[in-house]
Amino acid sequence: MAIVHIATKAISRKAGQSAVASAAYRAGVILKDERYDKSHDYSKKSGVMSADIILPTALKAKGLMVSREEIWNKAEHVEGRTDSRVAREWLINLPHELDEAKRKALAHEFTQVLADKYNIIADCAIHSPSKKEVARGADPRNYHAHILVTTREAKMGADGELFFDKQLKIPFEWSNDKRKTKGLQSSIKEIKDIRQLWVDMANKALVGLDVMELDARSFKAQGIDRLPTVKMGVDATNMERKGINTENGNKNRAIHVINQRREFTKQSNRKAADERHTVEYTEWATERVEWATNRHRQIDKRLDDSQQRIERIKRDTEWAVREDQAISKVIEGSSKRSGRNSRNAEWAVKRTERILRLVGTREPDLKTREESVAEFDQQAKAVNRLIADRANAVATAPSPFDDNARRARAASIAKEQREFDTAAENYDRKTRYYSGRIESVNKQIRHIRLGYAHKLLERHKEDNRLIVGWRESSDDYPNKYDYRQSDLLDAFADKFKLDKASSEDYREYHKRLGDTFDSPFFKENKAIMDLLRDPKAERDQYDAIKTHYDTFIEELDNRYKTIDSTMKNRLGNISDVSRRTAESLSAPSYLKELDNYINNEATADENKALAIKCKSDKINRTCQLLKNGMIGLKDIREADKRQTHSEALQVSSNNFMTSYGNELSNDEQKAINDGLSAVNQPVRSNTMSYKR
Repeated sequence: MAIVHIATKAISRKAGQSAVASAAYRAGVILKDERYDKSHDYSKKSGVMSADIILPTALKAKGLMVSREEIWNKAEHVEGRTDSRVAREWLINLPHELDEAKRKALAHEFTQVLADKYNIIADCAIHSPSKKEVARGADPRNYHAHILVTTREAKMGADGELFFDKQLKIPFEWSNDKRKTKGLQSSIKEIKDIRQLWVDMANKALVGLDVMELDARSFKAQGIDRLPTVKMGVDATNMERKGINTENGNKNRAIHVINQRREFTKQSNRKAADERHTVEYTEWATERVEWATNRHRQIDKRLDDSQQRIERIKRDTEWAVREDQAISKVIEGSSKRSGRNSRNAEWAVKRTERILRLVGTREPDLKTREESVAEFDQQAKAVNRLIADRANAVATAPSPFDDNARRARAASIAKEQREFDTAAENYDRKTRYYSGRIESVNKQIRHIRLGYAHKLLERHKEDNRLIVGWRESSDDYPNKYDYRQSDLLDAFADKFKLDKASSEDYREYHKRLGDTFDSPFFKENKAIMDLLRDPKAERDQYDAIKTHYDTFIEELDNRYKTIDSTMKNRLGNISDVSRRTAESLSAPSYLKELDNYINNEATADENKALAIKCKSDKINRTCQLLKNGMIGLKDIREADKRQTHSEALQVSSNNFMTSYGNELSNDEQKAINDGLSAVNQPVRSNTMSYKR
């Protein structure tokens, strides 16, 4: 891959340099230095592929002819100061992807731009690593160009000879203050512009090749999290090639290690992010599956309701048909009865007439034949009206004799049936689709869960956990499990018996793991799963939570340190006995504050566990303090002070045993008893002899 390297430096007398010597070395030729009256012979230098003088276009058009020796001797001659900058060098890396002719053309094109921009003369020498340099470790692709340029404008006199202006250097060599007064940008910005110019020209030459474009920006500007290496220099490079470590070499090796760690961390973070995305997708897919399942239940219910509605409509239709038939029979029976009543009425009229003829007279209240017929007609109409009212009361639906109504009911039933069939078909299709999705998601979820199980099983590998005794730190290896996390994972694996037994078949073990890491198990142990997925994130979260505990313990220790110091002074500050007695006196109060912290609902579970461990250590320490304090009483020679300490230890022991005696282990109880036994032993004599 082509790299961007373009640098510039001044050739200065102050540094003991000569423009003639510099040109001879870079071109690999012999040049006579008139100022110092000596010849510089670098004709045996290897690796010089070409060396050419590049004139400004304006001087080239005038036909100026000048040699390398003349150019640089005149450049030296025009400078009068002992610390003058006599030349400037631009060093550029040439893309190794180009062939020799294209590399040379690119270097000359860039050099011509510099010559025309500042109206200066340039000496462009193209180098390649020599065989000796490659054998010593140099990169064989390190093609580069040394472009030596004048610091003053080149001009052509009336006699056709080259000369340089003694009064003024080119603007590039001006100080930043002078550039600012002339309205020019700083030299740093101008160098960046020239650097970008070179990158643009190189990218143009690389078009058509399968090469990443060059970028002149810094790693930071490009968004690349990588430290740049420092420049080695010729001497350091030669020493490194000989196997001698140098300061710059050590720096670059350290930078290389840091960059490797950053890249590893970046890849690990990217992997963790992918896993988080997968877990989030899995959770989303699970929610979608649950939604689809609920949706299926709703569709099932709606289909059942539709089917019941269709069956109800069918039953209603059958009932209506039966009612139609029943009404038809009633009407038919009513018609028969009406005919029979009419015949009876005629018979009654005829019989009345015959009776009247036999009697020969007519009663005033007897009705005529016409009146009787009319009365019977009214009765028949009343019967028919009653039948019609009955029919309307029985059949609230449209008339069963209406063909249009029957066809409408049949069409409605057919439509309901079609809707039911369509809904059932859609339901079957969606069921097949979601069943496939559910099966795919379940496989993916199972694969992810087995991945977590695999991580748990590989927790002991060196690449996954900090190794005890290797002085490894989580700062250097953020994606490894630290010692606390390793203990958590070991306890978790032991609790659920997740490690493989020596006699267990591998296939049975794999199946047992797969059955164990199901969805409820995954959710119930989310904290451990988060630890397996991203140790660094879990560590950061733990440290953030633990900060509250650390602050609490630090304040508690500082407060009781002051209390113990005051109490020790009151007791007389007699060796370690006073310190132990004072600390044992304050222990119950210290433990009570720990209990309050543990029982506080606002305290995080992680901090509660730390506080419980601290309480256990404090109880054990207090038992040892009481034991050693009671044993140490015999070493106090003054009776009054011994009595004071004995009483204080007795009070401390009573208070401690009253509050926490039930929580002592057998060893801790034994320590208290050993101390009490020591109190009853004879006290060392106070008798002391003095020499007079």
